Amino acid sequence: KVSTTRTSTTQQTTNNNNNNNIQQTTTTMVKKKVLLMGKAHSGKTSMRSIIFANYLARDTMRLAPTLDVEHHHVRFLGDLVLNLWDCGGQDAFYESYFERDRESIFRSVEMLIYVLDIESENPESDFEHFAGVLEAIEENSPDARIFVLVHKMDLVAEEERGLILEDRRRLIAETCHDRGFGNSFECFGTSIWDETLYKAWSEIVTNLIPNIGVLESHLCDFCRVCDADEVVLFERATFLVISHAESHGGGKVTKDVVGVKAKEQHGNGGDMIEQDSKHGSNDELDKSHHSTHADAVESAADNTTESKLAPQELDAPSEFNDPQSNPTPSTHKDDSPTQKSKSAGPGTAIQQKAPSKPKTPPPKFDAHRFEKISNIVKQFKLSCGKTQSQFQGMQVSNSRFTAVIDEFTINTYIMVIVSDRSIPTEATLLNIRNARGHFERFIPRS
Repeated sequence: KVSTTRTSTTQQTTNNNNNNNIQQTTTTMVKKKVLLMGKAHSGKTSMRSIIFANYLARDTMRLAPTLDVEHHHVRFLGDLVLNLWDCGGQDAFYESYFERDRESIFRSVEMLIYVLDIESENPESDFEHFAGVLEAIEENSPDARIFVLVHKMDLVAEEERGLILEDRRRLIAETCHDRGFGNSFECFGTSIWDETLYKAWSEIVTNLIPNIGVLESHLCDFCRVCDADEVVLFERATFLVISHAESHGGGKVTKDVVGVKAKEQHGNGGDMIEQDSKHGSNDELDKSHHSTHADAVESAADNTTESKLAPQELDAPSEFNDPQSNPTPSTHKDDSPTQKSKSAGPGTAIQQKAPSKPKTPPPKFDAHRFEKISNIVKQFKLSCGKTQSQFQGMQVSNSRFTAVIDEFTINTYIMVIVSDRSIPTEATLLNIRNARGHFERFIPRS
């Protein structure tokens, strides 16, 4: 396994992207009002601090409870500003929210994020407050999108999480239906100690990006041009997943792309290089590497910094370490379509049809592989800051694939996964560089 990480020494500065006033620029800012609500001690401020203020999970223990309403303006993707209202969860505050401040709090809401504590001692009271919030939203912001996070799932035994989460989802659906929202909500089980928090918040913020469909189409085109297995786009400050494209056999991607095929030029005019495999179509590629991306990136991060991170925060789940969970299909090929065997008679040889090769089982993808990488790389970025360095990119290579994580537009990072060993990493880096200007049009500078 070969891994390299690029960092640059820089003077440590205050992170102006988080919890600071947003200064006026020539770019038109798009502000979205987001309510973050839930009962006291449900974990609202902890998850906000991890996602937007670069806290480690263990550091959230020192956070004080939220009193009344805290306003945070968070810039996301440059020109998108989340006007985040973090509402305290004490009963006295809810009385104020529902009566005196009802209109000011629940008016013009783009999105409600409601956090339910799975270990709550009084779940009936929690759902009563949730129902009251839905009524106020329906009255003042009927078009708001609803996200419910069933939090602290790490406190539930792993074998029981699925059933308990499904039971909570049923109760949430009943409450939403009774308040006129039907099934127009999304529910996630989350914990600050694993990738589920990044999975939920990636889904949430993606719903706020106005041109996400166009961006995804062009990312699919870029994946095809690079002959990559997967391409993932991360937001720069939070490292949340914005979008991804995945190739299938024959160079197909997850979405049909309408666009002009890039010219085949080797670095001239800023065009991307159309990379053709020397060893046949993508059908022959070994796709079994998908669930090992996070392990490889984690290993690279561990081996390239002196600032070690807490093992309990970086260790991948057990299915990553179980070789049986991701069997590698055999790559042996029989060059001859037939084989000769001796018959019972002396000196007689007959042609016998070669035995059919067993079908390769479909690869077992890890549904949270991108969010695991988000968690790992973001924590590695924080460890770089401790040494007065700034994370720029990372390359990881092993026998199955090469992963390149590099700066993309001014507000994003990109990860490109290539399993075709005939494609040099330099060609991938060149395509990333040449595509930056194109993607800046869809992720504008701020």
